[in-house]
Amino acid sequence: MILRDGLRIADVHPYKDLDLLAIVLNSGDVLQARLSDLATLHKATDVQLHQWRLIGGGIGIHWEALDEDLSLRGFIRDSAQQEALRRLSPARRTRTKKTTA
Repeated sequence: MILRDGLRIADVHPYKDLDLLAIVLNSGDVLQARLSDLATLHKATDVQLHQWRLIGGGIGIHWEALDEDLSLRGFIRDSAQQEALRRLSPARRTRTKKTTA
């Protein structure tokens, strides 16, 4: 998908106070990650979080001061896993069963 469709990271917005890393794609979609799930970024200062650059033509993000690289492929994989878990959650299954019953 990344190579075939030319999907790339266009912008990155870290929000330490919200425990959020928003990854804006060139398609207009936004992927989200929790900073607390990314140990190095979670420990970083707000200034360090904002000192990132795109690498590989937008298929990754690099934080020089933190010696951290994250890939678009990893963000997509994690996003798909989170969505699958949300769909399988007991609360969602209960609502679905009640709706269809």
